[in-house]
Amino acid sequence: MKYRLFILFFLISGQIMAESRYISDGLEVFYRSGPTKNYRVLGTIQSGVEVEWLAEDTENAATQIKLPSGREVWIDTADLMAEKPVHVVLEETKAEFNRYKQAAEGQITTLRNDLFESRELAAASERLQKRIAELELANEGLELRNQTLSDRSRYDMLTAGGIVAIISMFIGLLLPKLFSRRRDDGWR
Repeated sequence: MKYRLFILFFLISGQIMAESRYISDGLEVFYRSGPTKNYRVLGTIQSGVEVEWLAEDTENAATQIKLPSGREVWIDTADLMAEKPVHVVLEETKAEFNRYKQAAEGQITTLRNDLFESRELAAASERLQKRIAELELANEGLELRNQTLSDRSRYDMLTAGGIVAIISMFIGLLLPKLFSRRRDDGWR
């Protein structure tokens, strides 16, 4: 009875205290069906694989783990690490570096495109400013010419009116003398 309670406690405490561990930096680690080397080897597991720690047998220096497949097996305690192995951390760091590098390259490309567009806009703005200055200058010339033509038109109209008045005055003075009937009334 005590033996069954101990096993039950052992299994329950292992489930409650389940922690992640990693297979050590060795190339491959053998796993067995039991805690000692007398148990049959079931297979190998690669270095760096994350496993779930279930229980530890300190007497045999073995640890019960749960593989990613869900299978519960035993390995030597020396083959487990609490931290990720260096090559796994290196690969994760390289992957993260590549993600940041790609993001930075994307941002650099975007900034270059924005810079190119802003330079094009600045050049277009400069061309438009020059065109506006040319049009304003042309507009001033046209306004001056319009004013000159308006003044000349008034002058021409005034001159024409003066000429018509002078001609009318001469006609008014000459016509009566040319076509006048002379009466002979004896006065002279």
